[in-house]
Amino acid sequence: RVMRLVGLSGGIASGKSTVARELAALDFDVIDCDELAKKATLKGSWGWRRVVASFGDGVLAADGELDRECLGHLVFNDASARRRLNSATHLPVALALARRLLTCWLSCKWIVVVDMPLLFETKVYKLTRPNVLVACSQGTQLSRLVHRDGGSTERAVARINSQMPLDAKRRLADVVIENEGGLEQLRDQVRQLAARLRRGARAWGLLTSPLMALALVLLPFWRWR
Repeated sequence: RVMRLVGLSGGIASGKSTVARELAALDFDVIDCDELAKKATLKGSWGWRRVVASFGDGVLAADGELDRECLGHLVFNDASARRRLNSATHLPVALALARRLLTCWLSCKWIVVVDMPLLFETKVYKLTRPNVLVACSQGTQLSRLVHRDGGSTERAVARINSQMPLDAKRRLADVVIENEGGLEQLRDQVRQLAARLRRGARAWGLLTSPLMALALVLLPFWRWR
């Protein structure tokens, strides 16, 4: 049995999560890697212990869970801290992803969408086809981010600039969804993508799932070690 792994990514406030929800509404199986990361680092888990061992008890909230806002501030402008966090969390998250992929394979799923913010940065895009990027102009991105999260324009610009540039991701993507308009325009593009994915489910990008699950674990781990 084989299944197709589709990569989905986008910059902050580009609309990636909206596209993921729309694909799920169209009956695609979508794996949210951010959600996997949260579950893999819950209090007492192996991932949680690795983060605490790397950063100390100062990153814990009053209830013992990770203080994700505190961690975000620590790694925002500190590349070394960011590497330590990646090193601590990558393997637990990758193993959780591998388990989900195996479950999908055993359930005879033909198409699985892997929603991964760092799809291009971690080189996982080499294992998925097609790779879909949700993009917009930096002006639109900035406006949405300030409106969504509040805070200053300067901080929003710094958050955008801390990520891999969208232009660089465009060059690596197979499909780019331009999200400059309203929700209906975005839905039209998602429906077109859905039709394309279903047409090519057995012909383009067929992947043997257990091997791909193993590769998804090992490739980024090799990169971040």
